[in-house]
Amino acid sequence: MRHGKPAIAAGVLLGVFFSNAVMTPAFAQDVRIGCSLVQQYGGAEVNAVLSQVRSNVGETEANALHAKYVGLKNDCSSNHNAFRVVRLSPAMNRLLNEYGVNVHRFTY
Repeated sequence: MRHGKPAIAAGVLLGVFFSNAVMTPAFAQDVRIGCSLVQQYGGAEVNAVLSQVRSNVGETEANALHAKYVGLKNDCSSNHNAFRVVRLSPAMNRLLNEYGVNVHRFTY
């Protein structure tokens, strides 16, 4: 696991389940993400990052993101075309932009 902003950015990307919607900071964004995310980031990394960003995005969003990650990880073990759609809040979008995360890297 990388340390500092890149590690946070990687995990923030979990809020990372991206679609092709135009990212508008004032509105929530639905994003769709595939198995490449769970292949790159393990549960320990995800948990560490979510605990760091929880105060910015709130318990509800952080817990929802974790549940989506776990579900996607389970589905990807038998279906490499699996994906999840997650609604990213404006706060999560700001964190992604702040840490320079290319959200489309994991899109499906």
